[in-house]
Amino acid sequence: MTKKTIVVIVMLLSSAAFKLGRFGLLSGVHAVLRWGLPLCFILAFAGFAIAEPQWQANSVIEVTLGQLRPTQSVIAHEQVNYKLALYRQNRQALFADLCESAGWGKKVSFTADSTPQQPGSYQCANAGQKKRKTQQMKTAVLGADNQLYLTDGHHTFSAFYDMPNGGAELPVAVYLQAKLDVKEPQAFWQLMQQQGNAWLYDAAGNPIGYQQLPASLGRASLENDPYRAAMYFLRGGVWGKPEPAIPFVEFYWAQYLRQQDGLQFPGYYNAADYMQWLERIHGHLAGLSANTAIFAGFTAADLGWRGGVHYQQLSQLLCQRNSSGASSGRLTIALQQRGMPVNCDNRQYLDRNALHSGLSVLPQATNADGSINVLIEIAAGSADKWQQDKQAPLQLEWEQQNGALRQVQYLPYPVNYGIVTSTLLSKAQGGDGDPLDVLVLGSALAQGTIQQVRLVGVMRMLDNGEHDDKLLAVPLNGAFASVHNLAQLQQLFPGVTAQLQNWFEHYKGPAAKITVQKFDDAAAALALIKSSQL
Repeated sequence: MTKKTIVVIVMLLSSAAFKLGRFGLLSGVHAVLRWGLPLCFILAFAGFAIAEPQWQANSVIEVTLGQLRPTQSVIAHEQVNYKLALYRQNRQALFADLCESAGWGKKVSFTADSTPQQPGSYQCANAGQKKRKTQQMKTAVLGADNQLYLTDGHHTFSAFYDMPNGGAELPVAVYLQAKLDVKEPQAFWQLMQQQGNAWLYDAAGNPIGYQQLPASLGRASLENDPYRAAMYFLRGGVWGKPEPAIPFVEFYWAQYLRQQDGLQFPGYYNAADYMQWLERIHGHLAGLSANTAIFAGFTAADLGWRGGVHYQQLSQLLCQRNSSGASSGRLTIALQQRGMPVNCDNRQYLDRNALHSGLSVLPQATNADGSINVLIEIAAGSADKWQQDKQAPLQLEWEQQNGALRQVQYLPYPVNYGIVTSTLLSKAQGGDGDPLDVLVLGSALAQGTIQQVRLVGVMRMLDNGEHDDKLLAVPLNGAFASVHNLAQLQQLFPGVTAQLQNWFEHYKGPAAKITVQKFDDAAAALALIKSSQL
């Protein structure tokens, strides 16, 4: 509401009060009816953005978040979650972002009493000293209805909106890029889309009308698009923002990804599942060509595709490693906002096809409580064929076949696949000269980690006439934690063993001669452990 409007309201109220006091009740009532009703209408709409007389296109304006209307209905909640968690841990990051969004860069000074609601309580170092960097500022368009429409910055401003001491009254600066004098709404929004200033799609990628756009910023109003979040986390590796910038470029990629087989979003259940999903997206993007059609006539190259693989960058998303140890990465910080526990370890990709477990020694096969130690080679849901490196047992290697990195040309692994640590079953004992293979039921477990599991059985299998038995195990927590033996597994989870048999008998293709002979109980599995411990 402008200062001029406030003055008018005060004058009207003063007039009514004066008449009530001087001329009595009747005259006062008349004044209220004459001026009060119009005043109610003014007050009712006072919260809407009313164009200041001095607002000009291509200029910086000071507003509150509540005055800005979104021009899209979705954001990546994980990107906002990351920022909110970062602000709680690091006030420097909060005030630096406030200064940067105002066009003053990230240098800032503040005190324990500084608050975002009071810009005078902190000092952007370059404010008043240097010219604003308007190219770093969030942008808005002023419509013919005197409403400000935010055209860039929905994630940053949603983080400001949702943070403590944020909200609709938080003062911000935006760059007013245009004043559009198009009064007919349909024509206005058509022009906004043509200019790349509106994204009229919902979280499932379906078109929406401008009437379905939310009235305010924040995660409570803007839907979540997990594919948009995936592109945020993968930016800087397999892809980067194109130059010149393309509005909504991450959403273009998201529209493409949600249509691809095998890249369905797994939900927010555990960090391992989420990370495996990102790895599948990363692998898919790495396999594109520059001229792959993505969305709206743009190719992969148009939208910043770089090609190649960046597994080291991926590994830093959960845990960042340096000489002083491991700390939480951006993805860990974001997922912890949803209550998903993530523990950083010392695993590290050495290159595209080598992962170090971060261990100095492998544990013995069995623990005092009867559980078994397993090194996870392949996470459930992955099609990449990794194995323990025989020359460097503390590392995993991506297996190669005919000079190419091996991937299962079938459905992805339905279980976690690994080995029992510190075991070796010789061919004389009916093995294949390798550590004991184990299948761990349940959700995806982090590749290259040691997991404590409970043995419940063994799948007796022949691979081209040679014994290739697979131990069956369950995690000590989760959906399968109540299973202690094969009979319980088949009773509580009917069909699981049949699914395992079907997958292993077919995943190598019709030419392979793989036969599952039978399933034995936990006692048989333990006997194999005892005979093969190193």
